[in-house]
This record gives sequence, C-alpha cells and structure tokens, in this order.
Amino acid sequence: MAGARDIIQEIAEVRERRRYGSAMAELPIRLHAIRNAFSQVGAEQSELQRYFPVALVACLEGYFRMAIKDLIDFGEPYLSNAEKPANALKFDFTVMRAIHGKSITFGELIAHGTPISRLEHIDSILSTLIGKSFLTSLRTVEDRWAQEIHGMLPEPILFDPDAVFKGVSRAFELRHIICHEIASAYEITSAEVADCLQSCMFFLKAADEFISETMHPNAPLSQSEMNTAASEHNAQKMAELEAAISEFRQKINEAERAEFDVTQDKWNEYRSTWANFAADLNAKGGTIWPIFFFEAQNSMIEHRKSEIAHWDRFNSN
Repeated sequence: MAGARDIIQEIAEVRERRRYGSAMAELPIRLHAIRNAFSQVGAEQSELQRYFPVALVACLEGYFRMAIKDLIDFGEPYLSNAEKPANALKFDFTVMRAIHGKSITFGELIAHGTPISRLEHIDSILSTLIGKSFLTSLRTVEDRWAQEIHGMLPEPILFDPDAVFKGVSRAFELRHIICHEIASAYEITSAEVADCLQSCMFFLKAADEFISETMHPNAPLSQSEMNTAASEHNAQKMAELEAAISEFRQKINEAERAEFDVTQDKWNEYRSTWANFAADLNAKGGTIWPIFFFEAQNSMIEHRKSEIAHWDRFNSN
C-alpha cells in the first residue's frame, strides 16, 4: 500500500470527485453517459471502440468500492465480516488516527485498499462482507421497482447469468489489454463492446438491487414514500441529537448552559439554511428535493453530535 498520508489524501480526493457520495446515486449518471456515447460511435471507429471497456470497468470498480464502503460503514454484520480483508492491509498510527478523528471511515479505507481488477475479486470481497455467495445471489435477484411500481410479473434481472458474468469478465480482460499493451494487431469489434456494455449494465443493476435490499430490505420505492421515510429518519436523528444535548447540558453550569443555548440556536438556523441551499443546488423545484434536504441535515446532525461528544469528553477531563 502507499504511505499513510498518501492513502488519506487519495481518499479525500476521490470524495471530491463524486457528486453525491453514494454508490446507488452515482452509478446511473455514468452509465447513461457511456451508453449515449457508444450509440454515437460508428463501428468503423475502431480506436474509439477500445475505450468503452475502460469506461465500463471504471464504473464497475468505482461502484463496488463505494458499495464496499457503504456496507462496512453501515455496521453489523458487515463490519465484523470485514475482519479478513482488513487484516490483509497494514495500518499505521496515522491511518488509525485519521479513522478515530473521522477524517476517513473504516469502510473507505478497506474499499480503497481492496483489489478490484477481476470479477473474482468482486465476488470474493462482497461474498465475505455479506456472508454468502454474491454471484449466486445475483442469479435470482428481482427488480422490485418493476413489480411494485409498474405491476410487472416477478422475474430475475439476469435472464442469462452465465452470459452476463462472462461479458463482465471479458470487459475486465479488454480493459487490461487496452491499458497495459499497445496491442496494435488486436481487433475489438463493435459487437463485442456492445455485449460487454449490456452485460455490465445488467450486472450493475442486479448488484445494486441486491445490495440495496441487503442493507435496506423492503425500503420505500415511490418518491412520496422515500420522502416520508427521509423525514422520519431525520426526526430520529434530531431526537438523538436532542438527547445528547440534554445530557451535555446537565454536566455544565448555568452560565455555560446559557452560552451553549445561544450557539445551538445559531447552529439550528445555519442547519436549516445550509440544507435548503444544498437541496436547491441538487434538485430545485423537484419532487426529490426533500431527500437532498434531509440528507444535508442528517450529515450536519452527525457532525454536531461528534462535536458535543468531544466537548463532553473535554469537560469531563
């Protein structure tokens, strides 16, 4: 692995290059762009055809690194299941201090150091974290949205799992050839690239459905349901913060409580203002606006809880 400071900086830079920070939110943007670009490249443009497997593998690697991070940071049982891949990495004090100080998460560290250059790598790490065979699970996973929103009959997302897995493996092989060899005598046909594209898209769709259901079984699907769930989750986070504040206020004197209450009022105002700004920036006027609003608030609430916990420890000393 690279030096500890390099790892921490690399993770920070990866964060900055993402728009949403969630595997399930980032993926459709890139896939849509790749599919549109491929539809505009003619079969005679052989050199351009070479770059689509590279882009597809970038999506696979990026998505699964974020999924690994999401699973581990979600907590048990995935956190405990990460012991084996964690033991393969060497942590020094700088890295452990960064995790303790919440500069990076444990999930980010494991995801950053996990090799993902073959389909077998993806199957190995996901199977370890989830506790059962990942590829076997994908064979039968179904599309809840198609069934519950569009009323379609239940059927697996992968109609031919073996063909899909073969296409994904081929995308990795082509990516390796293109990136590490000149291979001027090696021809990649438009039909082969199209097969890799279709295989990777179905594979990622099935993976996203399975991982989502694993972490959040029977989660709301309609926008209205998602907005309601986001609101309820935000209320729960606020209740946790208020409990932490109440406990902290009991440990300080009357003058300190008065000063703290002033800062908390200002923080509440800032929280609301920033969440509105963040939501407007991502979905002004859209039905998904509440999702971004509550996500921004929840992030700030978690940070505020950490601040109060830090003050609490400092006060206790």
